[in-house]
Amino acid sequence: MPQIPPIGAAGADDHVHPSTEVERTVARRLVRAAGPTLGFVVAYVLAVQVGRASLVEGSEIALAWPAAAVEVLWALYASARSRRTAALHAAAFFVLTIGVSVSVGVDVATSLWFSGVHLTFAVVTTFILRYGGRPVALRQPPDLTRLFVAVSVGALVASTLAVAFLSYQGDDDPGQTFTLFAVRNGVTALAGVAVALRVRDFRWRTPSLQEPRTLEAIACAAVTTLVFARIFWFNIGLPTGFVMVLPAIWIALRFSTAASTVFVTVTGTFIVWSTLLDHGPLHGLPAQQQAFLAQGTVLTLTLVALTLALFRDSRNELIAELRHLALHDPLTGLANRTLFIQQLDVHLDSQRAVDAPVGVIFLDLDGFKLVNDAWGHREGDLLLHEMARRIKAAIRPADLAARLGGDEFVVACTGLSSTDELHEIAERIRLQIAAPYGTAADAPFDRITASIGYALSDRKSTSKALLSAADRAMYQAKRAGRNQTAVLSQPLSALDTMATEPAGIPGL
Repeated sequence: MPQIPPIGAAGADDHVHPSTEVERTVARRLVRAAGPTLGFVVAYVLAVQVGRASLVEGSEIALAWPAAAVEVLWALYASARSRRTAALHAAAFFVLTIGVSVSVGVDVATSLWFSGVHLTFAVVTTFILRYGGRPVALRQPPDLTRLFVAVSVGALVASTLAVAFLSYQGDDDPGQTFTLFAVRNGVTALAGVAVALRVRDFRWRTPSLQEPRTLEAIACAAVTTLVFARIFWFNIGLPTGFVMVLPAIWIALRFSTAASTVFVTVTGTFIVWSTLLDHGPLHGLPAQQQAFLAQGTVLTLTLVALTLALFRDSRNELIAELRHLALHDPLTGLANRTLFIQQLDVHLDSQRAVDAPVGVIFLDLDGFKLVNDAWGHREGDLLLHEMARRIKAAIRPADLAARLGGDEFVVACTGLSSTDELHEIAERIRLQIAAPYGTAADAPFDRITASIGYALSDRKSTSKALLSAADRAMYQAKRAGRNQTAVLSQPLSALDTMATEPAGIPGL
């Protein structure tokens, strides 16, 4: 009698039950969904503990409330999800804030109200940041302005709700309560969200350890340490607080925005810490004044450092963009004549020192005028863009491709061992160009070809002579029937005394 193999025996895993696969998929989705939520829960609880640790001794006034920043960041994350997911995050946040408040001794009614206050702050701030579908980032000065406005409006709305409840409970000074709540939440949220947005965009780059730059960084760090220690630790009563703005300006204008972000984080933490330990210029002041002045100082440093750093970044990006436009062809994105000649001169100087040749490939599209006449200039521009892409695909990563104008392209090649290697690159370009381009209803052909000339430098070559040699070789290829490659037959050094512009061939 045949035996039935027990469950789990060999062959039992050959087929996975569909329900098992569905369960695994659901489990993976739950883990992916719960991961960020759990992270925000932990961050919020820790932020509340840090905020309570910043309470001024003998009062319920906190010098910082990092939970406000976590609230906004959580709301930004949830707002990028579906409505259902965002609603679940909002519910989780509401329940969490109630639980945290009750755990520290706050009655249920107050916990419920202030959970709504915190949720309102996060929602209003996020709505303004997301308004118009703009991405939330901190890369330009207007981004900082938008963040400042959003946090300010959110803090004012939340403070109004908080004071309304506390006034109903019998608060004697609603004006001071409103100001304390708005300033504490607004400043901490602004600094925290700004730092988080900059950290998100941070890209590590190995710093260049140039001696002057390194010495300046060391000097800046030393001066910053001395200034803040002098003001907020060893203060002897002299009115020198204004000096702290100078390191902020120095760092913002001379170093990266990442350095300004670190500066804001470290100095803000140090100001709150030294004030809690009763050091610095805020020593002996009432708790309300300590909170106002500490938060005002942090706000000033944050706005000064990040505003100047972002303006500097915008200026540098504009200069880089203008430089790129001045040195590149706007249609194809390749280098233009100016950049090509500059780089070719550099290559010739460096290769001459090691006695290694530099090659130049000069190509002209055959019959490009017919393309413009038959398909129109728009299609001609698309073809030029496609040809530029094919040229870049055919050359080596270290080679430089450029468009001189019209349908003329050039390539500079370094690290060559012989003319044969340069010929192979030229042939690859020719074959890429000659591949089918496409068809159109009124197109007389579906492909285009190129006549290519190339030349290899010697120790006496100049960029002018080398480019002229490749140009003349290209015209030899055209005379030979087009869609060919050719190398100049006469000595390259003889071209230094000849005119650089060839006579030309009518009809090309």
